[in-house]
Amino acid sequence: MDWFTINPKFIRYFTDIITWPDTGQAIWPNLASLIFRPVQAEDVDLIVEMHERSSAQTIFSRYHSPRVPTRQEIAQICQLNGENGRAIVAAIGGKNPAVVGLAYYIASAPDTAELALLVEDRYQGQGVGKQLLHQLTATAVAQGIHVFEAFVLPTNKPMLHLLHQTGQVMQNKLVYGAREMRIQLKAVSPWAFADEWLLSKEPDRAMTFRASEATRNLSTPR
Repeated sequence: MDWFTINPKFIRYFTDIITWPDTGQAIWPNLASLIFRPVQAEDVDLIVEMHERSSAQTIFSRYHSPRVPTRQEIAQICQLNGENGRAIVAAIGGKNPAVVGLAYYIASAPDTAELALLVEDRYQGQGVGKQLLHQLTATAVAQGIHVFEAFVLPTNKPMLHLLHQTGQVMQNKLVYGAREMRIQLKAVSPWAFADEWLLSKEPDRAMTFRASEATRNLSTPR
């Protein structure tokens, strides 16, 4: 199965957000230069640079210490291929490419994986982390992963909020100063958050499209 299985309706609906399905890319509506795509081996330097741009607080929230991953560890993340995990990035293209967000999971059991998410400071609070997690969750469920494990500092309120939106919290206990959480995943469209965003920003366009889709579905022979 491909990384992102895109319903054809989204290509008609989000022509200004989504490119062709074979690219696995989505353009973020409120940050026109931002795309979401599978990680590539060539992203190692860009991910290293993202860590260098991130504040000490962001690094501590993610890693629970001032230590950042080594280049070799980041290279291993960039090799996640589906058998042992998946990784996606929020990236800026053009003359000065950059990775500004990274989400990945590493399988820890046949149906369970450990989740990790990092968004650099400048792009926090704009829905980037939520979209990364939406796409990663959709991919995980398609690959037979039904539970995410995460270890989150109690002070990392945005991440805790995202996890509660991702599925049913099966476990949430304090272990050595961090929240150890297990989340039962729910099926979600990779583009669900983009759909919510457009409905909130352009309701007339969204509702017109949905009405046309309903008419089209009713008239389609079954």
